[in-house]
Amino acid sequence: MATVRIAVLTIRLVMRTKVALFFTFAFPLIFLFVYAGLFAHGNPQAVLYMFGPVVTLNIMGSGFWGLGMQSVMQRERGSLRRYRLAPIGPGTIVMSNLLANYLLGLPTVGLLIVCAAAVFHMPLKVSLLTLLILATVGTFAFAGFGLTIASFSNTMQEAQIYNNIAWLTLVFLSGVTIPLPLLPGWIQRLAAFLPATYLVTTFQGVMVQGDPLGAHWPEMVVLIVAGVFGLLFARKIFRWEKEERISPRSQLLAVVFVIPFVVTGIWMNARGDPKDSWSRTYSLLGRSTSVSSPPAETRNAILNFEDPDAAETILKNCQVTTDAAVSSQLVADVSLVEPGAEETQHALRITGRLAPAPSGEQVSVMARCALPALVPQSGVRGIEFSVRGDSRLYRVGLAPVAPSARRTSNSAQEAGASQEYPSISFVPVSTWQTVRLPAGFLADTSHGGHPRGPWQLEMVAGGVPGEFDLEIDEIRYY
Repeated sequence: MATVRIAVLTIRLVMRTKVALFFTFAFPLIFLFVYAGLFAHGNPQAVLYMFGPVVTLNIMGSGFWGLGMQSVMQRERGSLRRYRLAPIGPGTIVMSNLLANYLLGLPTVGLLIVCAAAVFHMPLKVSLLTLLILATVGTFAFAGFGLTIASFSNTMQEAQIYNNIAWLTLVFLSGVTIPLPLLPGWIQRLAAFLPATYLVTTFQGVMVQGDPLGAHWPEMVVLIVAGVFGLLFARKIFRWEKEERISPRSQLLAVVFVIPFVVTGIWMNARGDPKDSWSRTYSLLGRSTSVSSPPAETRNAILNFEDPDAAETILKNCQVTTDAAVSSQLVADVSLVEPGAEETQHALRITGRLAPAPSGEQVSVMARCALPALVPQSGVRGIEFSVRGDSRLYRVGLAPVAPSARRTSNSAQEAGASQEYPSISFVPVSTWQTVRLPAGFLADTSHGGHPRGPWQLEMVAGGVPGEFDLEIDEIRYY
């Protein structure tokens, strides 16, 4: 009961402070609108992917800057001194702070869900109970981080330094700000040692892919282990007053705190490549949202690779290019592979190696594939195609073949406007997926000044140097 009473007292103190109320309830909404509005561009499926990082960011902030800093502040102000003669121990104080932090965080998570669904129309594919369990485990895991740093720090200034080191490491290397599939491979391996990675990927797995929570039991085990060890260390090195000093033995014990994360990181890397799971979730942003697909022969096909003479046509119409200054750094090949997507016999494969330029700057490679004339049709929203490949970020877009065809319509010319042709970015995985490239002008049967063709599909591979491998098949209208 003492734990509950102290937790209630802490919550009452927070509710009386306007600044604390702002950072507890209003500040997380700012991150939601930044992620959903700027990063996801209001796309409901992209918002669904970004929601996990937003909640993780909020939970980490509560653990580091809320719970942890509050514990240091209580010790510096002498607030903990009044409890020292009471029949309670360090464990009671630690658990009461955890309980108060958890009860304050739950309404915030609920508010984020309501705003994401109401403002950005985010679909909710999982039950509220699943989200409650995830929020509970996440709060438990990062409470140990914040309280351990608070107990180890002598002053507020020290706590801020340690918090910033831990905070920035977790924020930038665990998928909270930058999707993990876009990071270099060695960073993705390193991310397996960070507990924030598993909270982000579990959120994304259950919310984007609709996975049951049991499918992510290894991630849940890592988070629970992080919480247990964190709270045990926080209790062990807990200090009632700022004049107390941590013994060398306790300092050494605090260093041992990293051992569980080293063990779990090695275990997660050894049990399977986590990059495949992260890339699969990320790739769903570019997938078709339709539940069923009509047979391939009934689709509005633009280009496939089933022609017996397709090999010669590919060599003539599909080319891989790069900057002339770094052409010697590129080795690429265009070929046909078997089988293609959805039981087709062939697909186009583009492979090669992307090397850095002599100046040290990274380069990109572009593959251009000529298409037949695109005929505007009523109800057509763009083109779609099947792809599979590595976990590299690709950008694909439409562009006229002839440079003169890039000119705008007569009306646009009169207005002095320039035409931008559609493009989309995606990360393929090892299985076939459907990517849709919106092109609204294809529904304009009057052509609206857009060229009839010929058109080309431009596929750009960039990012870190290394091998690239992309297969494409069944280019069609949708």
